[in-house]
Amino acid sequence: MDSPPSSQGKKLLTLFLVLFLAASFCSFLGLRWLVSLDVHSETPSPEPVPPPGPFGSRGLHLGTALVPASTPLSQAHTYEWQVESLDPPEYRVGYGLGESLARSIESAHQAYGRRMRFRALSPTRFTYQAPPDCQTDMRCIYDELMRSNAETVRALGDRFVEHIREQHLDAVSAAELIITFVQHIHYAQPEGQPFGILPPALVAAQDQGDCDSKAVLAVMLLRQVGIDATILYSDPLSHAAVGVALPVRGHPFRLGNRVYRYAELTTEGWPLGMIPPQHDKPRLWKVLPAPELPGETGTPVDGTDTPSANDVE
Repeated sequence: MDSPPSSQGKKLLTLFLVLFLAASFCSFLGLRWLVSLDVHSETPSPEPVPPPGPFGSRGLHLGTALVPASTPLSQAHTYEWQVESLDPPEYRVGYGLGESLARSIESAHQAYGRRMRFRALSPTRFTYQAPPDCQTDMRCIYDELMRSNAETVRALGDRFVEHIREQHLDAVSAAELIITFVQHIHYAQPEGQPFGILPPALVAAQDQGDCDSKAVLAVMLLRQVGIDATILYSDPLSHAAVGVALPVRGHPFRLGNRVYRYAELTTEGWPLGMIPPQHDKPRLWKVLPAPELPGETGTPVDGTDTPSANDVE
């Protein structure tokens, strides 16, 4: 049997145990502090997201239309928009009116309102005296705007015509290119304008317009590239849109043996053929025939046939 440790040995053993326990305790505290620091410290802030870069390098520039040609480039407004169904999806076009020409268009529009005895009742309601051969559903007003603005809008339409021909776009793709362009124009109620509508040339030059102001411009551009298009008008809904005679899904609006599908212009990216829920009341809509304008191609894009009533189930 071993002899018990001496008194000095007991002291050494006790000191060793004390040091061991102290070191273990400190190690535990240190580990706990490190874990606590890792969990409760603030998460490093992510790198700031850089602002959107310039227009994509793959975007196509359709050119700039200046009317007259001597108009300074600084007076042109450049539009940049996207068409997700096309490749590339990014497009750009410029349009500018000379100051004197813009004033002349504005003056002619005001004079037409006086001839029609236009009178505003509220910001959205008005009256006028239509001549005997004019309907009371705005078609005469739309026709007059299309005729009086034909030359100034045609310069913009030529940019689309040239691109569509160069890229061999079919009719549906060409319509989407134009419809999305007009959708991209800012929505704004015209102030102080007869009939609550801004002439189409001014819509493009000023980057603003309400539903029927944009609809007139869209119909002019669509017809110039050879797409049968007309204005859809609803007085009960206080709204206007565009009808396109194209083979897309959607409610059929008939005019004679022609069938048109709905195109919304006030919401950017709204699908062709789909009617917004608040306006999905087909019986409240009228199809207004569009006048023949100089400069229309008269032939469908890439031979796409216009749907007839017999083609619709």
